[in-house]
Amino acid sequence: MPNILSRDPAFLSRPAPGFNLFQPDGSVKGQHSSAGKSDGASSRKLAHRGTEVFVAVGSEVRWSELGLLRDAGEEAERGHKGTFEPAEGSSAQKAYRVLKTNISRPITHLTVSPSGTYLAILTSHTCHVAILPATSLLRPHETSPLRLKTFQIGPTAHVLEQAPLVSALWHPLSPSGDCLVTITHDACVRLWELDGDNRSSFNEPSLAVDLKKLANATSTQADLSTSKYGTNKGFSPDDVEMQVAAACFGGRGGEDEHGWASMTLWVAMTEGDVYALCPLLPSTWRAPATMLPTLSTSVIEKAKAIRRDAEATEAERRNVDQQSKWLAEVDSQDPRLLPGADEFDTIEVYSRPKQLSAVPKLQGPFQISPEPDFGEITDIHVIAPKIDDEALYDEDNENLDDDDGLSVSIICLATTTNEVHVCLDVNGVEAEWLPSKRSRAITFDDTDDWKELLLFESVDLAQTEDEDDGWPIFTASPTSRYEFFVTHSTGVCSISLQPWITMLEDELANPSDSGAGFRLNIVLDSAHTAVEQIVEAPAVEDTDHKDINAAIAIEEPGFGCLLLTSTNDTPYATILDLNPQTADPYAPDTPVLPAGLLPSPPPRAPYRPAPEFTQPSALPKLLKTAHEKRLLGHTPINGPIRFSPAALQLLTEAHRVMSAETHRLGMAAADLFRRCERMRAELVEQVRKVAEIAQQVDAVTGEDGGEEGEQEHSGREKIDERMERSDRKTVELNRRVETLRKKMALLGGAQLSAKERAFVEEVDRLQASVLPSAERATHTDDDGNDATQQSTKSGGTALASRFAAVQSLQHRLVQQVEETTEGKGDEDASAGAVASTTQGPVAVGGGYRKQKLAQVMALLETETALVEGVMERLKRLQGGA
Repeated sequence: MPNILSRDPAFLSRPAPGFNLFQPDGSVKGQHSSAGKSDGASSRKLAHRGTEVFVAVGSEVRWSELGLLRDAGEEAERGHKGTFEPAEGSSAQKAYRVLKTNISRPITHLTVSPSGTYLAILTSHTCHVAILPATSLLRPHETSPLRLKTFQIGPTAHVLEQAPLVSALWHPLSPSGDCLVTITHDACVRLWELDGDNRSSFNEPSLAVDLKKLANATSTQADLSTSKYGTNKGFSPDDVEMQVAAACFGGRGGEDEHGWASMTLWVAMTEGDVYALCPLLPSTWRAPATMLPTLSTSVIEKAKAIRRDAEATEAERRNVDQQSKWLAEVDSQDPRLLPGADEFDTIEVYSRPKQLSAVPKLQGPFQISPEPDFGEITDIHVIAPKIDDEALYDEDNENLDDDDGLSVSIICLATTTNEVHVCLDVNGVEAEWLPSKRSRAITFDDTDDWKELLLFESVDLAQTEDEDDGWPIFTASPTSRYEFFVTHSTGVCSISLQPWITMLEDELANPSDSGAGFRLNIVLDSAHTAVEQIVEAPAVEDTDHKDINAAIAIEEPGFGCLLLTSTNDTPYATILDLNPQTADPYAPDTPVLPAGLLPSPPPRAPYRPAPEFTQPSALPKLLKTAHEKRLLGHTPINGPIRFSPAALQLLTEAHRVMSAETHRLGMAAADLFRRCERMRAELVEQVRKVAEIAQQVDAVTGEDGGEEGEQEHSGREKIDERMERSDRKTVELNRRVETLRKKMALLGGAQLSAKERAFVEEVDRLQASVLPSAERATHTDDDGNDATQQSTKSGGTALASRFAAVQSLQHRLVQQVEETTEGKGDEDASAGAVASTTQGPVAVGGGYRKQKLAQVMALLETETALVEGVMERLKRLQGGA
């Protein structure tokens, strides 16, 4: 959940210049903002381009920027001592700028294109697109309004005689970001590929389809076009059941989403039905890096599975064949490369395949199971499933930056009962097209298009007295797709699906039939959607003039995220920290604060003066009108009043106006009085708690002096005595530890004397010189480098070197004896061998050889006995030590 940094910043509160951004002036006073709101349409009069804010006030569009609003508020407060009365020519006077358009009707919807080039402006029935200049040109260096170049979209399609507009969406896969999709209340979808150099792109859509006709069509040969201007329409039951409430795309065009998601248009009807249109693409579209590999992998696996399945229906086989043809045509194209967001990024642009129809099949209606009890649908929000990394990447090229997500789509439906129903699309939506020709044999599978959505949870946003008085609207979060905001009748709520996303994905990724029901019940019982009230707006009593606009989330580096909405021309905002530090999943629910820090109270919204305190009275206008109409004759208003029917009527009207105004003033004053009383009661309670804590501290430290008859030991003396006892106990423990250490040292034997230590050193030196090379190497590795150096310096004088020389001589002599014995018949060869051994051609007899060999063997036995005796002595010495 996002952390709340502050509520209702000062630069957007009355009477700051930022507050005036939302207030109608004299030119738009007679046009109440709610007058343009039509049935079945949501109010989205706020839009943003980066940190720039666009606000619709009546039929007027205003522009401002967050930094400009903050600077204007600080300058006005600093220069005028909090009066917020801007001086002539100051920046506080230029907090916003008016953008003039050719629109005369009240505006209900604003949306900025992803490229930032166009601003779509919707009224109840018409749609206009304005070309936005650069930010530097919009900065209010002068107070005069700036007129924008504006085009009307569909001069014959979106007019007063046609159905009202419901939504205007920018296609997420448009290469230029300037492809607009409009949806009307009568279920007509039109796709406009806007081009500033081509005026006809604003007049005629590149693709138009009537969903009512598409729902009943059986082939692409049917007439699916929208009705033309001036044609008469016949009655159809679909006119009631297929009234569009809202629409949205299934993805944002990101690389971490499934391929079909961003090209799927979801449409929600007011009666509760949900439909999907996939793929809906412009004539040229961009493909993220993971889209085509993901689609190819899924289509190939599905085709293999259907070929092996003997029970697969004809419709399933046809869908797989169509998807394979569509992908094959896309793969055969040579994509056009365009520069991306940065200089190192490129975008691959493809053309829409022509082998299949540009109008896909209408999938649905989706049946929600179990079916909830809800009113009319007001808005829809779809979260795309994540890509399958295991199928897309090899083990060596694993995507390490992949975040946790859900492999199924999440469809959220908002209703007039201020509830949000979270549903799961377990089967998924893939591309489907109508057959090219109508089949004569119609089977059950071809006519049954009902699909299912699994209802996971229903979230109640606000408890209101009226059951159907809300109109919740979704706003996507700029940081996480599993968090979003919902604007309803009492403010804005933040909804996070993170608490159960990971648990559900673990169950879906590792399916097991055994115990599946038990595990799913645990997930459903333990995992709940996190809901938090972010923006609090007072409830509007006059529901006829209630105008609640969808919130917008504006990110600014170093500032946080500003969540901004407005109700009846009054802004409400909250500054959020959408990137809190990631907490340890095993950390306790209650965080442990560092020593010396107290938990800070939650930020509370400052008091907003009621608008009744600033609204001008209607009595002067009434009296002025009476004077102009001469209801009192020629008698001045401030003079003596003559009793007449006209004077009585004027007094009655004045009493009616004054009674209504004084009643509203009294209610506002009563609310202020109640707030003051609550603050005073809270302050008294805080003072009482502080006094109790101070009394407890004084009782512990003894500053209170104690009660009568208990003055012998004060609290401070008790603390000092306890500290002294602790010190004495510490000293006693240290003494006992030292005694135990000495006893443990004595258990290892008595300490050696100087002579004994010298004898041990001598034994070590003798051992280093006597032991063979391998044993000596082991000894030196354990004891250090000194013994190794000593053994190396001794060289051939050591006993070990002499022993090694004797062994070498023995080996050589034994070998010679064996050779002499084998060559006993050849005296010349034997003599040559002996001569080579003695380094001279001397002839030796057999008796002499035997004598020398006996001497050598005796010498070897002597050396061996000597070495063994020394080694036994060393072992005894080591055992005695």
